[in-house]
Amino acid sequence: MTTPVWYDVFLDVPRAGWQRSVEFWAAATGLTPSPARGEDGQFLTLLPGGGTSCVRMQAIDGGPRVHLDVASHDRDALLQRALGLGATRAWHYHDVPVLRSPGGLLLCLTLAEPEPHLARTGEPILDQVCLDIPPSQWETEVAFWHQLTGRDITTGRSDPFVRLVDPDPAGGLRFLLQRLDEDRPTVSAHADIAVADRPAEVARHRELGAEQVAEHQAWTIMRAPEGHIYCLTDRDPGTGHPRP
Repeated sequence: MTTPVWYDVFLDVPRAGWQRSVEFWAAATGLTPSPARGEDGQFLTLLPGGGTSCVRMQAIDGGPRVHLDVASHDRDALLQRALGLGATRAWHYHDVPVLRSPGGLLLCLTLAEPEPHLARTGEPILDQVCLDIPPSQWETEVAFWHQLTGRDITTGRSDPFVRLVDPDPAGGLRFLLQRLDEDRPTVSAHADIAVADRPAEVARHRELGAEQVAEHQAWTIMRAPEGHIYCLTDRDPGTGHPRP
């Protein structure tokens, strides 16, 4: 199968702030850190109480960023398909191909579990990635992710946001693509957390050490202690869908 079946948000955090970041994101998401792994203990997974995880962390020598793990049951076939759609090779980490999307976002091709599923309990959940796309790369990047994921587009490309819909509304990671107002060298990404009571969650995240950056009608932009930008969004945590 060349269509991905699962996606993980990978929070890449500065090595110097690794422990603080793990503690923050575990508390912010309500997930449990796995034991560290990797040759330098640089990886871990934030584990849910049930279902399949979709949030991972990595310590890096550099500033905060987000990349994606794209999992399938046939990695070699997905690699060729991604390259054919415009991705480029970056490097290999052991047997994992690391690519860049046409706009430069890092993605790793991994192997999926047999039947992954996202368990929703109605509690706040990190269940969406938003790709922040410069205007000059908008059409190319939207086309790449639309074709790679095989997901339908729910809004027109003239809008500042495009949503790629999971065939299973209660399934895995959701995708939101945002057209930025200004040009940047590369596409970036940030995590979105669905919450039922946004003011209460904003207060809780601030107590955990996050900074409130901006307030919008349906979301609040936050900054984690080690620099990650993320959003608390007025989406139903039980479905991931935007509320009316």
